[in-house]
Amino acid sequence: MTIYNVKSILIALLAALTLYQTGVLWFVNITNRDFLLNYFPFMHQEAIPEGFESLVVPWRILRVHGDGRISARYNELANPANERYTDVVLSHLLQSGSFVGLHSDAQIPYFLSKPAYIYEYAFPMQAEWFSMGFGQRSNLLQNVPPFRKLIIQPTATYEAVAVFFICENGSAYEFTVVPPGRDRFDDFETGSNYIFADGQFIRDSHFYALESLNPYADPHGTLSLDFVLRRVSGFFNSPAAIRPIGGTDVWIYMDVNTMVRYYDNHILEYISYRAIDRGVVSSFLNDYVAAVQFIERDQLVVNEFYLSGFREEDGQRIFYFNYVVGDMPLVIPRSAPLEYPIEVRVDHGVVVLYRKLALNFRVNEEVRLASFEEFYRHMRYLLS
Repeated sequence: MTIYNVKSILIALLAALTLYQTGVLWFVNITNRDFLLNYFPFMHQEAIPEGFESLVVPWRILRVHGDGRISARYNELANPANERYTDVVLSHLLQSGSFVGLHSDAQIPYFLSKPAYIYEYAFPMQAEWFSMGFGQRSNLLQNVPPFRKLIIQPTATYEAVAVFFICENGSAYEFTVVPPGRDRFDDFETGSNYIFADGQFIRDSHFYALESLNPYADPHGTLSLDFVLRRVSGFFNSPAAIRPIGGTDVWIYMDVNTMVRYYDNHILEYISYRAIDRGVVSSFLNDYVAAVQFIERDQLVVNEFYLSGFREEDGQRIFYFNYVVGDMPLVIPRSAPLEYPIEVRVDHGVVVLYRKLALNFRVNEEVRLASFEEFYRHMRYLLS
């Protein structure tokens, strides 16, 4: 190779490095930079927003004992104080796990003969979100399609752990990992008893009745235009600027940028009219965190909640959340005014609509219901 060729290669490398540095310095804060990112994707990698880790918290965890018993847990799954060793295993998997193979037809009963832990999600979980929810950008799961279940199954000697990602098409991607502290699996607290029948896990125990409480009513249980005004003032920047408007079936509270409606069927609706900066890059990560943080700022939401589903519409993302009450998800009858207790619509990281069932719930342990059908009738009456 001649000196001329060496110089040409060096010049080309320096030119490429200059272009990269220029892009980083000049375009890092410019949202409309797709023309560069299409050719140099390594120049930008979306930061993992704080709070995104809640996305990977399953809506329930099932513990398969291996002797025919199955337990389920719903409550306190998102509580950081309740660290689960299964989460340690999954985090370790993303760091040092290995791919074993693909099972084209994974039948759930196959996994019920040995001890296992099953994470269930109420929506199709994407592998990239899953990794980022654990604070990592692992490529280990890059070929795994969206999944709703993952199964953690230690070997008999606990020398290794198999993890199966059960995808929506029925296939299972198997991975293995050698986790630390292999004797810690049995510290998982169990909840209600379940059986596997008709392709799903069904509660095999009684139900407790629920009670509803309206935090927008005064201590005597009375709703009034003025008392609800005090309760919704947190949605406004300046409570003194709120203008209440009475009505027969809806009360309206508004200022220049915000409107809150309280309907007589106990639905509360928040609408924001603030300008949206659509030059900002919209992402699922940021929109999800914006929705969760908005709910967390609503001090009148006291029940645990989890993401039950989402969809996109007109450039916005709509997130649906359900409650957990009495170690089971809230059952919403078809006759109820809302399909989910909470709905949040987000546009480029800004909550533009927040709709919720303006009730909180608690368990009444004095009333037992023998079957799900009886419990469903009870909920239909409670929300009528």
